[in-house]
Amino acid sequence: MKKHIISTLIAAATISSATVHAESLYDVYKLAIQTDPGLRAAAATYNAQKEQVTVTKGSLYPSISLNGSLGYAKNDTPTTNYDAKTNAVSLDLDYPIYSPALNYGVDAVELNYKSAGVSYDNKKENLSLTALTDYFNLLMAQSTLNTTLSQVKSTKSELDQVQKQYDVGLVSITDLQDAQAEYDAVKVTELTDRSNVAYAQKVLLQLTGRVITNIPELSKSYPIKLDPTMTVDSLIQQAIKNNKELSILDISVQSAENNIDIKKASGRTPTVSITGSLSRSNSQSNPNTSTPDGTYNKGAIGLAVNMPLYSGGSINASIRQAAAEAEASRESRDSALQSIELNIRSLFLELQTSVARIHAQQVLIKSRQSALEASKAGYEVGTRNLVELLTAQSNLFDARNAYQQYRYSFVLQKLQLLEATGDLTEDKIKGLDKWLVATK
Repeated sequence: MKKHIISTLIAAATISSATVHAESLYDVYKLAIQTDPGLRAAAATYNAQKEQVTVTKGSLYPSISLNGSLGYAKNDTPTTNYDAKTNAVSLDLDYPIYSPALNYGVDAVELNYKSAGVSYDNKKENLSLTALTDYFNLLMAQSTLNTTLSQVKSTKSELDQVQKQYDVGLVSITDLQDAQAEYDAVKVTELTDRSNVAYAQKVLLQLTGRVITNIPELSKSYPIKLDPTMTVDSLIQQAIKNNKELSILDISVQSAENNIDIKKASGRTPTVSITGSLSRSNSQSNPNTSTPDGTYNKGAIGLAVNMPLYSGGSINASIRQAAAEAEASRESRDSALQSIELNIRSLFLELQTSVARIHAQQVLIKSRQSALEASKAGYEVGTRNLVELLTAQSNLFDARNAYQQYRYSFVLQKLQLLEATGDLTEDKIKGLDKWLVATK
């Protein structure tokens, strides 16, 4: 019984430690990297390609094999009757000293290995962007909920005040009903916002295996501006150099061009190999045969040359096929570059627009704050009605919520731009994490 209790406590502790809340952006990033099966598959593929390089390079070195045999023969005819025992062992050598096709074949697997490495980095970067985006979606959902909760509190205060005024006959039943309707509408919004937060938490749970409960917010001092030295052309040049998807296509073009050399070498160039063997054989037969018994030692070395001459036109056809495939790879790479350039231009324009929009939204918030104060003053002296007051209050909360959403969207756009230019590094993630602060 005691052992059962102890094991239960250990299991509970294990579960507890497995669900320790990873609150920071960097924690979520690390968990996503550690738990994603697709990334582990990419790593396994990379390791497999690494071993394939060693396998293929083995073809460039001497191949030495040991062969042996044991035999027994019996011959029973009207004229002869004998049996014989034989055994032999040989050491054989095959060393390709000139084979361009093999050299190009090694280049091909090395390019595949390089491509697998870039593919792993690309998958890691895409996963990082997904994890960061999901994390910020949670922050945005929580920010909206916080704004709604503030609006619920404010609307409830207005409802309580109207209720007291109605109780003493200062306002009509219509004002009370309007205040109640506004409060009920905000409570419905609160339910929706809570559901959105719960959904965003479940998305991160599926990605990381952890539930995020202590949700931070973006610091109010986070700079909403662009680097004045950053230009679209410089970003495009950076993407040409560092974008992972473009790098994969560059390697694909190199592989296709190398394949042309493989086809030419396989069909038009000779291969030269050194061959050799050492063998020892022994035979024993019964006395009724004239077959000589004894042990025989043999040694041989030679130079083998293989020159392809004609294969029904398939050699030239295979070369033309490889050339066409290389052309297709180049065109695919150019098409991808155009898409990347367009994406960078679009993201840069969106960032510029976001900066202007966020600053304009700050001005709007001040205007709506003033409008609310004017509505409150007018309501107190009887020049404004309750509906106008509630509308002004709702407009202010909408403006505040939009402002927060624009700030988070600005950060997401910067992350997308970093991914497009191949610069979404761990240091950049750590730097962004410092701008996320605990909610009060």
